[in-house]
Amino acid sequence: MDITTKKGRRGRKDIDRIIVEKGRRGDFSPLQPDHYHSFYEIFYLWSGSCRFLLKDTVYQMEAGDLVFIAPGELHHSLYSAGEVCEIVMIYFKEEYLHLSDRSADSLTSISGQGLQLHSFMGSVPTVYQEYLHSLLTRMLTENSRFDQYSEHFERCYLEELLLMLMRHSVMNEKEPDLLNSRDADILLATKYIYNNFRKPLTLEEVSSVASLSPTYFSKKFKLITGMGFKEYLRVKNKVDFRAHLYKGS
Repeated sequence: MDITTKKGRRGRKDIDRIIVEKGRRGDFSPLQPDHYHSFYEIFYLWSGSCRFLLKDTVYQMEAGDLVFIAPGELHHSLYSAGEVCEIVMIYFKEEYLHLSDRSADSLTSISGQGLQLHSFMGSVPTVYQEYLHSLLTRMLTENSRFDQYSEHFERCYLEELLLMLMRHSVMNEKEPDLLNSRDADILLATKYIYNNFRKPLTLEEVSSVASLSPTYFSKKFKLITGMGFKEYLRVKNKVDFRAHLYKGS
């Protein structure tokens, strides 16, 4: 299924089962503004490269990178001109993190604290990517089949995926480099916006935080985030407010 053409993708508000989707994304895809879910998401980059905004940080993603997104966390992906990416997205509710008693005991004894449920970005080691692709293919097949056995298979596959991520320390892996040093000024700006979304921010104020002129800041900000400053601020304020309400802040 090509998720770029699936109706209602951006309007999904709730799910009643594990959802697994694979598709192609690129600069031809409609720009998706910052958004959040009431459920978990795993975003895996099967091939290609892209940028990913998670809360207040922009990451450069390469094939084999994975983002684990907790409920209520703002995020969206960005694609460069001419770049075509294959991605897999998995959506599931917290109840699916309640692994079998035996698995839960094993996770606790191995990691000392069990599953980490916060948002993070990690890389799947190349040697294990073939195994992961096989597992994701099985999940996609089961998700499209959906008979009386499917939910049980999907739960087992999700458990296997989470166990694999823990075994290979993907969940605890050090965050990859953030873009590159020349983009640090824009990262400062997005962090400032994220921490001050309740304030009436202006272009002059935020560009001064980045130590850039308003004109140059506007051009560079759109290049990095995919949105103009005013549009980004409008979407950010609206979605941030809802996300903070959801998280009880």
